[in-house]
Amino acid sequence: MTNHLFELAGNRKTETVIPKSKKKWYQGKPVVSAAILILIVLGCLCAELIMTKDPAYMDLLNYNKAPNREFLFGTDTMGRDIFSMIWYGGRISILIGGLATVISTFIAVVVGAFSGVAPAWLDELIMRFTEIFLSIPTLLLIILLQAIMGEAIS
Repeated sequence: MTNHLFELAGNRKTETVIPKSKKKWYQGKPVVSAAILILIVLGCLCAELIMTKDPAYMDLLNYNKAPNREFLFGTDTMGRDIFSMIWYGGRISILIGGLATVISTFIAVVVGAFSGVAPAWLDELIMRFTEIFLSIPTLLLIILLQAIMGEAIS
């Protein structure tokens, strides 16, 4: 006959807790894409260190060459190395993209700050103008600006 009045400490059955595996920092992130993008940006910024050909040099003896060991992407009709032109041209694209981001961020901060301190009616007017401006397709806006400003842009 067993006495159930007392229970020994530590004699109870406990649940086995299996710790969840910690999620790695890179899971769910585009690591390969980010690595490729970083390599491309570094390649453009360090083009003069890795390129052996001057992209502006016209080698008339090697015009319209197909891709080969010397010219990885071939040459154009003036004998310029296309591979070098792509890497050096990437610098300009990075500069334009960076400047466009900085300028648009500056304009957005200024307009947003002005709209925040403006009276309610002016805030509504600024926001409606912004919505109208954002609803116009970019190409049509460029054509409109070209038509308004005429030859001043080109």
